[in-house]
Amino acid sequence: MIKELSVILPLHNKEHCIEHTIKTLLSVELIEKLQIIIIENESTDNSLITVKKIVSSIGAEQDIMILTSTKGKGTAIRKGIPFIKYEWCLITGADLPFGTTAIEFFSKSSKKYDLYLGSKGHPESIISRKFSRRLYSQFFYFLRKIFLKLKYLDTHGSMIVRSKNLREVSKLLLQKEFFIDTEIVFNFEILKFKIIEIPITLVNDDMISTVRPLRDGLKILKETIILGLRKK
Repeated sequence: MIKELSVILPLHNKEHCIEHTIKTLLSVELIEKLQIIIIENESTDNSLITVKKIVSSIGAEQDIMILTSTKGKGTAIRKGIPFIKYEWCLITGADLPFGTTAIEFFSKSSKKYDLYLGSKGHPESIISRKFSRRLYSQFFYFLRKIFLKLKYLDTHGSMIVRSKNLREVSKLLLQKEFFIDTEIVFNFEILKFKIIEIPITLVNDDMISTVRPLRDGLKILKETIILGLRKK
């Protein structure tokens, strides 16, 4: 069981699936106390209106907070961190790409690590993705290994972190977009917090995706080099 869990959900152009995500999280029986922090960040669809209606219909008995930020996953996550209430925090996508598999693994763990990294590269993970996305992941892995000296097979996905450590690391975070995941892992490593990769199952490879492998690959190359240089 998990006594208490906060969840950070950056929300951008996911009006089509945010209701399912919220209801799925609320239905998890492994969590005794749950806090959901939704940070809408300049969606061009009706995500903000939709999520407000959903939360209003659920009622005040559920601990759900809606915040807004400027555009970017990193900006949204950084906005949400100060509002975390509980000892552990799940950071995941608004489309809940890995369902509740990270939560299920964490609930059975010893809680001796500081960051449980849901890894598509873990040998026990169940993943089926397009060739272009697999190529993108491999490219990113070698960049991290060369420039950041990170041994982890995947740093871009859901993670469950010890909140006090995340608050400490948040002072070092600068990323505005999706590279925030790797920046968090990198700073946990620098500060010698304990990290473990855990298996996940890809249950929702959202076709309405904002990820573009070529465009984002070039961005990742740039940001990886900058992050590596920043810590020297």
